[in-house]
Amino acid sequence: MLPEPFTPRFLTQLETLRLHTRKEFLGGHPGSYSSPRRGTSLEFADYRRYSPGDDLRYLDWGIYARSDRLYIKLFREEVDLFAYVFIDASASMLFPSRAEKFLPASHVALALAYVVLANHDRVKLHLLQEPPPSSASPFYRGRRRMTDCVEFAASARPAGQLDLAPALGEHLKRLRRPGKAILISDFLMPAPSYQRGLNLLRGFNLDIVAIQVLSRQEVDPPFSNGNLALVDSESQAECQYRWDEAARRNYQARLAHHNSEIRSFCHQSGIHYSLYVTDRDLADFVFATLPAIGLFK
Repeated sequence: MLPEPFTPRFLTQLETLRLHTRKEFLGGHPGSYSSPRRGTSLEFADYRRYSPGDDLRYLDWGIYARSDRLYIKLFREEVDLFAYVFIDASASMLFPSRAEKFLPASHVALALAYVVLANHDRVKLHLLQEPPPSSASPFYRGRRRMTDCVEFAASARPAGQLDLAPALGEHLKRLRRPGKAILISDFLMPAPSYQRGLNLLRGFNLDIVAIQVLSRQEVDPPFSNGNLALVDSESQAECQYRWDEAARRNYQARLAHHNSEIRSFCHQSGIHYSLYVTDRDLADFVFATLPAIGLFK
């Protein structure tokens, strides 16, 4: 059984999408993404002078008629895409509850995984947790593997703290093919931590998407005015805090600044970035916001 958002209508809509890649990859099987290798697909790449032994089917007779010179048409080979979906499974993804944060984050991951599967490309899901080992699925290919993706995501038990770069490194040291990396996290961590993690992905020649997921309670805390005992969901550290309208404005300004810094870093680093607040309709986010940032063709 698929989760509630994945109705037949929603799946049919997802099948109209195709991930956009800004890099060229060497894939393993024929597909629909550009490779730097020369091939014989329908995507024209360049010309070169004819050499004895070249296939005469690819001669450009128009150029020959105009210049009396023989040129061969070259085409880009089109290959399958390898997509890696990294899901933050630390304890902070359970605030205020699994249903209000981690579950919607996993639904974003599954929607993007289905886009990959529907295009007959390959997707692998990764859970980022500490202490290692973090878990990862096999590569899945084809629509019928959607239930496997759902079962893998449902098996996650978010817990613990997360140092992003080392957690990613555990997975990346087993990476054999470059491709599309989709990182889904609340990014509620110091700037050096997420910057090191994203730079590590860049170092592996991956085309990167960063999707920040926050619950409505994190964006607009529902606290009543008064004294609060706040507990860090990952470290369990506790602090006393006085909450009032001034504190609310200060919190929201600091969160907006934090998110703006993430967005700016991603923009400067050539990384697609988007923020998903989990009380928003999933279909609206996938079909309105993600195409607007250039994620889909």
